[in-house]
Amino acid sequence: MVVKLLLIIIAFGGGLTVGSAAAAFITILQIVPRLVQITKTSKQVKVYQFTITLSFVLFVIIYFSNFHMSLYKIIVILISLLYGIFIGLLSSALAEVLNVIPVLSKKLKIKDNLRYVIWALMGGKVAGSLYFWLFNK
Repeated sequence: MVVKLLLIIIAFGGGLTVGSAAAAFITILQIVPRLVQITKTSKQVKVYQFTITLSFVLFVIIYFSNFHMSLYKIIVILISLLYGIFIGLLSSALAEVLNVIPVLSKKLKIKDNLRYVIWALMGGKVAGSLYFWLFNK
């Protein structure tokens, strides 16, 4: 009984840690303020926050349940393309926050060819996502 209670406390603490890290990550990237600024919808900040929170909760429920979908390959291709775009944008936002690309371009002396590097990163993300979703069984 004590071991089970200890495991519950450890799992709850781990969940709190991961949840806090995800919230800190979204806060550091300033996703909601940037989205509000770009779309000029400052009155809907609560809707953005609610949507993000609900998405996290639904993802956790789906992840830990026995949820299964049978989809056609074309739908899987579209989902993987959107997933690749999302991951690419998220990693680009993180790189922008950490100033990785400007520092890398100065160190490697590739300022003039930086657009090719960005296109290569984007193509790699899309190709990797398509490979994972279509051929990884």
